Parts: sequence; C-alpha cells; structure tokens
Amino acid sequence: MAAGGRPRAEVPQRTVAIMAYGSLIDDPGPELAPLIVRRPPRRTAFPVEYARASPRWGGGPVLVPHPAGGEVEGRLLVLADAVELGAAVQMLAAREGLPDARGVVLVDCGEPYAVLAAALPRNLPAPDMMPVELARRAIASAATGARNGIAYLRRAMASGVLTPLSREYAAEVCTILGVPDLEAAERLVALPGFLAAVDPGRIDGLG
Repeated sequence: MAAGGRPRAEVPQRTVAIMAYGSLIDDPGPELAPLIVRRPPRRTAFPVEYARASPRWGGGPVLVPHPAGGEVEGRLLVLADAVELGAAVQMLAAREGLPDARGVVLVDCGEPYAVLAAALPRNLPAPDMMPVELARRAIASAATGARNGIAYLRRAMASGVLTPLSREYAAEVCTILGVPDLEAAERLVALPGFLAAVDPGRIDGLG
C-alpha cells in the first residue's frame, strides 16, 4: 500500500523478445522454443559479422556484433507474456553457453517489447576475417563433427542473414572444396577422412 492507504499501482512488465540473427533463428533451444509465440522479421539494430571463432561450432566462425559488419535480416522471437525478463535473460545466456548474463544486453530498437540480444565478444582479428581465412577456419572446424562453421554459414544464409562478407566467404569455402554450393560442401565434409582429400596448404595456418 502507498502512503495514506492508497493501493500502489504495479508497473506492468513489457513482453520480452529476443533478437535472433544467427543459429537462434531456427534453433532457439529446448527451453526457449516452447515459449516463442511469434517470429516477425526484424532487421538487427546493430551491425554483425563473422568475427568470433566459437568452440560450440568446432572453432568455426559465427556472427557477433562488429562495427565493420552490417545490419542483417533477422527475427524477433517474441516470448509468451508470462515470461519474466530475468528468466528470459538466464535462458538466453544458457542457450549461448554463457557462464552468466553479462553477454546478454537490452537493445533499444523502437519495438514495444523488451528486446534482448546475445552479444558474445569477438575474438578474430581483422586479418582472420578475410573471406579465405574464414573459409579455412570453417573447413577445419568440420573435423569436430556436424556442428561446424560450414553448417552455421549455410543455415544463416538460408535464413536470409547476409553480412558484407557472407557471399565471398561462402564462395571461398566452395572454391577450396571444389563444390558448387554450401549444401554440397556440408555433405563433403561429413564424409569420413574428408580432410585428407583437401590440400593441407589451403586450410592450415589457423590460429
């Protein structure tokens, strides 16, 4: 109760949404997926680029906020009204493999929702973001299994997520592997011993 016996008005919680611009678009994870009620298209409010080598993708390049990138066509994953902001932050952090919530940020993008985004740190220096270097890293990451940089790139482009580097990066993957498209590249790298058939000079030298 407020002073004077008057009831205190509660501040209504805004509906929570997550800005998805990478693998979150089609794979939000088992915790978040049942809570998503709408997936409207939404251009990111910040530029992103392939600037992180992710252990969760075999060391392959993934998208993170980067000033040299571009705004991309992503999705807003609008959560059910009952989902509280704190719970959404924790679920998104867990989905992204973060030890805590420090890699989750609130984004002001003119929406009526409380919009969250994962903002993992970039760890690739500019020379390693050249398309041929990204391609080498993606191919090498395939040695760890199906969750690799090529799969990530193919899925992102299939969802319409195109950064300034996307097309040239994809072309370098196909050139190195001698295949016509990323679908063929993904099939090739799934074959046992595929790395033995690739010129080592084309994929070595990675940090």
